Amino acid sequence: MTQPYKFIVTVELVPGTRDEVLARAPELQSATRAENGCLSFDCFTCTDDPNRLAFIESWQDEHAYAEHLLRDHTQRFLEFYEPFHRSFTFETITAETSCAIQSL
Repeated sequence: MTQPYKFIVTVELVPGTRDEVLARAPELQSATRAENGCLSFDCFTCTDDPNRLAFIESWQDEHAYAEHLLRDHTQRFLEFYEPFHRSFTFETITAETSCAIQSL
């Protein structure tokens, strides 16, 4: 069985643009969650930096994610948000690289 394709995308926004970007996120989120192969798609605002967003996604496999990138709603969002971000980081994660946090 193929492991799900999971990743975190961290986006550094241009200051003052967060609300405009977040206003469009629910449309992207609902359309993405309805796609075949999407296991989860969530967007968070970082508490220590309101201009940093974290998208945490899980897909059935890399092919499902590749198909997602070709969808009209995905292309529209990427084109819309392009001028609002300063940088982004894409990190894949797997069960082997995740860890349990224990309190001391």
